[in-house]
Amino acid sequence: MSNIRELEFDDINTFKILVGEYEENLKSIGRMLDISISSRGGKIFLKGDEEKVDIAERAIKELCHEIEEGFAISKSDVENKVLEVSKLGDGKKLKGDDFIVVTYRGKKVYPRTENQRRYVESMYKNEIVFSFGPAGTGKTYLAIAVAIRYLKAGHVAKIVLTRPAVEAGEKIGYLPGGILEKVDPFMRPIYDCLYDILDYREFTKLMSRGVIEISPIAFMRGRTLSDSFIIVDEAQNLTYEQVKMTLTRMGTGSRMVLTADLSQVDIQKSGLIELEKILGGIEGIEFIHLDTFDVVRHPVVSKVIQAFEKYEKK
Repeated sequence: MSNIRELEFDDINTFKILVGEYEENLKSIGRMLDISISSRGGKIFLKGDEEKVDIAERAIKELCHEIEEGFAISKSDVENKVLEVSKLGDGKKLKGDDFIVVTYRGKKVYPRTENQRRYVESMYKNEIVFSFGPAGTGKTYLAIAVAIRYLKAGHVAKIVLTRPAVEAGEKIGYLPGGILEKVDPFMRPIYDCLYDILDYREFTKLMSRGVIEISPIAFMRGRTLSDSFIIVDEAQNLTYEQVKMTLTRMGTGSRMVLTADLSQVDIQKSGLIELEKILGGIEGIEFIHLDTFDVVRHPVVSKVIQAFEKYEKK
């Protein structure tokens, strides 16, 4: 049922900060909730589904209170407030065909295939998820999107992103710099996903506060990660011993997603080969398999993958 609502503000300065330059803050709320929202003469006008208009009104009033208390608000603060008020981060109430997050550019991130939808639902339902599939199927990107959603909704305190620093043609010892500089190139795909979703300033702030942590798998040994969303990328390059070590890093309140492409194993034997036989059937653990039909990169990528698979079978 469509609902029309009018909110009036006495303090014009608070009103201007709330609306944002060129109404950017209001536009973010409208995009996230799929409602019509505009301003004129110290008033904000809302139109749309009654429940969504209720969410928008509450978020606006809470943001207004924060401004009156002397806090500056950014576009990301507005988006976080809408997520917080609407409880969109509550995985138990979510379905995989809902949008996951809104990027800093205002783009909603959705699963785009049926298998991707199952993958997202699995991350909402399970503590440990293994995602297998070829390049371009959204394994890492969707996991990072879900992790950011959980972080913004307050369900986890930090995001830990890790992957094995395995050489693919160039020996790591020959790369310049210390250990962190040496492993940085291996983490670049993770940075690319984060930069696509988060504004650079927000990302930098979260990194500096340790809320987002990116490190090679070797640095995980001996740690216990509680209240964390842990993503292990390129997990096909973990040895059996590394898989055992990684899975036992989870503390209370944590979730873990391991992504893998078994057609791109760069070590002698992947520790994931027999893992589904070992862990399959355990409650809270699920294995999701994506295929070439789930590739969401350039259309030719799916054809390239299929051509290689056909050749390698011969």
